[in-house]
Amino acid sequence: MERCLIEGKDLSLRIGERWLVQDLSFSVNRGEFIALVGSSGSGKTTLLRGIAGDIPLAGGQTITHTTSPLPIGMIHQDLQLAEGSTTLKNVLSGCLYRHSSFQTLLGFPEEEKGKAISLLLKLGLQKKLHQWTSTLSRGERQRLAIARTLLAQPSILLADEPVASLDGKWAEITLGMLKQYAQAQDACVICSLHDLDQVDQFADKIIQADPQKPEKWNVLMNTPNKV
Repeated sequence: MERCLIEGKDLSLRIGERWLVQDLSFSVNRGEFIALVGSSGSGKTTLLRGIAGDIPLAGGQTITHTTSPLPIGMIHQDLQLAEGSTTLKNVLSGCLYRHSSFQTLLGFPEEEKGKAISLLLKLGLQKKLHQWTSTLSRGERQRLAIARTLLAQPSILLADEPVASLDGKWAEITLGMLKQYAQAQDACVICSLHDLDQVDQFADKIIQADPQKPEKWNVLMNTPNKV
């Protein structure tokens, strides 16, 4: 089986005349957790969106090596939840692409419901199943968005600061789930993080903006003396 899931070749991104990324090359294998590290405004979100294909690259290309029905899934900072829907229905929306409109007309399959409820249980939201999403706290909403993406089961999971609103306990649980997902599903995770302790604990590799030349990004193995 091909171990490499996604490659970036000489990626460049810019906004107007400002270069955010120049000539970045990397590869991510199945089972790997990659941390994006850089100061606020360095371009982590832009880089993730470029990898996802949401915005055009100024140069280079990304190549995916997967036949998955959902090659790439992303947890956005703005979460993109349906406010007028329940917690459970929001999670189940992650598997809509696996079922026709006719199949879900009378509800989702019990197997999908079981998986959704299991994810919500692991993320501490079991008592919120039928609560309106708009009434959840920011941290609860963040965990909900993570559950939805995990149910979707993308081969390449991109996460834009997915634990920024979580306390230490839930941040550790959540990042552990993402890492376990990559390993168990032969998938990979590329995740922007601020906390270097979290980077050291969970990341296999680091893609890091150079503080002296922010547009130059380096690929590092996750060893403490290199961060």
